[in-house]
Amino acid sequence: MDMRQALLGGASAVALGVGLLGTPQVVEAQQSQGLIVTQSGSKADAAAFFAAPAATSCTTSQASIANLTVTITPPAGNYVYLTGVYIEYLPNATAASSATLWTATNITGTPAWLANVTASAASVPTTEFLISEIYPTGLKSTVPGTPVTILPQATSASTFQCVKAVGYFSPT
Repeated sequence: MDMRQALLGGASAVALGVGLLGTPQVVEAQQSQGLIVTQSGSKADAAAFFAAPAATSCTTSQASIANLTVTITPPAGNYVYLTGVYIEYLPNATAASSATLWTATNITGTPAWLANVTASAASVPTTEFLISEIYPTGLKSTVPGTPVTILPQATSASTFQCVKAVGYFSPT
């Protein structure tokens, strides 16, 4: 009889264990959503602007500094973040060589871009030169709410040139 009770007791324990495995467990969900950190309807640092000089500046040889300057004006209290700067040069084959330094105002670190363009002879076809820089985290302006300008220090002799900038604005 003791053996019979032991077998029944063991069978009951097994049945109880199987029953517990099949029992649904209640898990309480988080009560508030909290701060969204990874899921958003838009990318926080996606380019919000594309800036370039007037279209005719890009097709005019020896355009003036004023016509080649790009000005990016942020909303009040916002910083400008440059995520890309692109400068194109195309010599017009008049055998003129020139170097142009481009600078930016109100950008931390005062970046500069140097372009040295050489056209060997008037009869030789020329090729395009391209400065293409991408800044994954953005170059931040120094003072919020203040325009950023990208401009050449001089015009290139006998060269078509065009600058373009992309980026976004942020209050921080």
